[in-house]
Amino acid sequence: MGASSLFIILIVVVTILCMMLGILVLNLFTFPRLKTHSSPRAAEPLVSILIPARDEELSIERCVRSLVAQTYSKLEVLVLNDHSSDATATIVQQIIDDLPIAQRGRLRLLQGEALPSGWGGKNFACHQLAQSATGDYLFFTDADTVHMPATVTSVLFTMRDRAVSMLTAQPAYELGSLGEQLVVPLIAFTIMSLLPTVLIPTRPEPSLATGNGQLICFERGAYMRIGGHEAVKNRILEDVLLARATKAAGLRMLFADAQDLVRCRMYRSFREVWMGFSKNLFAFYNYSLLFALLALSLNILLFVVPPVVLITAIAVPLITPIFLFALSTYLLAVLMRVLLLFHFAHAQSGMLLLLCFLHPVSITLECLILLNSIRWHYRKRGTVWKGRQYITAK
Repeated sequence: MGASSLFIILIVVVTILCMMLGILVLNLFTFPRLKTHSSPRAAEPLVSILIPARDEELSIERCVRSLVAQTYSKLEVLVLNDHSSDATATIVQQIIDDLPIAQRGRLRLLQGEALPSGWGGKNFACHQLAQSATGDYLFFTDADTVHMPATVTSVLFTMRDRAVSMLTAQPAYELGSLGEQLVVPLIAFTIMSLLPTVLIPTRPEPSLATGNGQLICFERGAYMRIGGHEAVKNRILEDVLLARATKAAGLRMLFADAQDLVRCRMYRSFREVWMGFSKNLFAFYNYSLLFALLALSLNILLFVVPPVVLITAIAVPLITPIFLFALSTYLLAVLMRVLLLFHFAHAQSGMLLLLCFLHPVSITLECLILLNSIRWHYRKRGTVWKGRQYITAK
């Protein structure tokens, strides 16, 4: 590749990165944050908190206790034990037994039915939970989350204040292992640099929607109107698809910042990160091989090639403009990661700040995971997650 061609490519890269930075800055200024509201209004509706749980013995106790302790009074907490092979059900039952008699009706443990053909495990668990729920609002959350006492009150206040039928939110992520610290922040990086979140509640296009299964709250009527989890029963990214279905039905939704109210430890090792992201990543591109490979190539071009050019310059002299463009693209990417860090993970900013400079490594890992996700999709066994096999489909 000649110097002139490389120069043109770097100009294109800088232009794209500047556009992404612009979207990111816009989102950081306009992303609605769930604020703590601890005083419920009179005559509040019943809220059903719904937790699908399969092999969650490490996290289920913190999650359930945080939800039983909500300041919102009119709620029921339903946990569905989805054929766990560990102590998940025992832990939940112990929490029930420890509750004062007057509060035991607040928490129920359900045993999941056998998984029918054509269903994803989590989707069927959520479907069963919704069928058992009696609330006017259906509040779905994952077993690896922890909620501040005012979470439910704040969610309902915001839904009414913003006149939306569905609310989903971004929690604060707890990051332990190096693999988690390198890869998990890319979730916020992708959404916040590509999707103008200010348009989600104001525009009707389903493409301007996203969902996060760690917190999704529906008005019951809206959930039924879009067909609930049965409408996405064999899909892996059911949270995103439910958000798009909400908009397609002519209903309003909101994507909000819940980091002050909800924490989540998604994975506990690099192996879990690799498996979890491999399950989801190709689905993010709707199983389009062309789209996924284009995205992979663009990621390499934007975030991996510039630092490689800089390293190459140590041994191979480059003309000054190319070196400066490569340096600027690398620093732009680092700046974006730093901005996100101080917005979403300021409490954990020590080591994570240093890892911002390893953004090319994070992107390389994401590309490798995407390739593995594609491999999983096309092999006969399909996708494997928590002991179950899914033959993924569009």
